[in-house]
Amino acid sequence: MPVIAIVNQKGGTGKTTLSTNLAWALAETAPVLLLDADPQGSALDWYDSQKQHPMNLTVVPGDPNHLIQKVRSLASDYRWVIIDGPPGITKTSADAVRAADVVLIPAKASPFDVWAASDIVEAVKARQQTTHGVPKAAFVITMSRPRTRLSRQIDNALAEYGLGALQARTTERVSYPQAAIEGSSVLEGRDQTARNEILAIRGELERMCHDTAQQTKSA
Repeated sequence: MPVIAIVNQKGGTGKTTLSTNLAWALAETAPVLLLDADPQGSALDWYDSQKQHPMNLTVVPGDPNHLIQKVRSLASDYRWVIIDGPPGITKTSADAVRAADVVLIPAKASPFDVWAASDIVEAVKARQQTTHGVPKAAFVITMSRPRTRLSRQIDNALAEYGLGALQARTTERVSYPQAAIEGSSVLEGRDQTARNEILAIRGELERMCHDTAQQTKSA
C-alpha cells in the first residue's frame, strides 16, 4: 500500500490537478484514498461536484494536526493513498513527507518554480538521510510546452537538485481545467494527449513503487 505525497511549497504548480487526475487513473484498477491536506480544500470540492464518483476512489479531508495517524488508520483499506499537500513548508507538508513512500514535486517549466523548490527538496533529503533513502522522490513537470529550449534548461536545473524528474509530464492544455470544473478527469474526456500524459505518469509511479518495494524486501 504505497503512500504518495504530492507537495510543493509554491502555489500554482498544478499540485491538485495532478493529485486528482492521478488518483482517478489509479482508481481504474484498485481502491484509492485521496487525502486533501490543502486548506483550500480544492480536491474535496472537485469530488463533491462529481455527478458520478469513480467506484474505487474516496476523497476525505486530511487532518492537519494528525495527518500521519490518519494515514495509518485508513491506509489498510486501500491499494493507494495520495496526499494532496498544502502549499508552503508547514507541519502538514512535513508530515506528508514523513508518511510517504514516494514524494512527487510538481513544478512548472519556470525558473521561479525551480528556485522555489529548494526548501521542499531539503525537507525530503533530510528525511531520506534518517530512513535509508525513503521516501523516493521526483519532480513532475506540469503545464509544460514541449520541445522548447526553456524546457531543456529546466530539466538541467532540476537535475542539480539530485532528485531526478519523471520523463512523463503534463502540458498546457485546456482539458485539465475543464475536467476540474466538471468534477471529472482528463481520462474521461476526448483529449487523448492529456489522457496519455496522466497514464504515463501513473506508469512511472507504479514502477517507482515496485522498485521501492523490491529494495525494502532485499534490505
